[in-house]
Amino acid sequence: MPSFTIPQAAAKLGVSTRTIRRYIKAGKLRADLVNGPFGEEYRIRELPDDLKKLETPDNFTALDRHDPFAGASSEAVAVLRDLQEKNLALAAQLGAATERIRQLESQLKQVTDGRPPRTPWWQRWYAGLKARFSSKPKTEKTAAGAPPEQVETIF
Repeated sequence: MPSFTIPQAAAKLGVSTRTIRRYIKAGKLRADLVNGPFGEEYRIRELPDDLKKLETPDNFTALDRHDPFAGASSEAVAVLRDLQEKNLALAAQLGAATERIRQLESQLKQVTDGRPPRTPWWQRWYAGLKARFSSKPKTEKTAAGAPPEQVETIF
């Protein structure tokens, strides 16, 4: 009796591998977990002749699909509606805050245009140190201890 891997079964039935895995998980297809060359894998022993047998319709009505409050108690419905109202209010606040941020960014851009960017503090600090310690000119002395202008060079 031939057994099929998930990709083989998907190709044979004309559906995706995810659909085959979903059918196995739902119990619509029987599959055995066996050791394969790369770890455990499913092997499907029998494939149905008709794919329509696997696709059973859901037991929900159209109203259940579109009404999230169907079957909920009145207290739960009240809590959900309250949460929806709060969500809408927060979304409005978020929109207003986002618009305010955009306005402030444009104002900041107008204020800072035309000015060179400010030098970072550490560059100013280093420049101050450099100026402080390099302002004293060093006099070069020869081995005799006299400045170089006073030493005669004989070649």
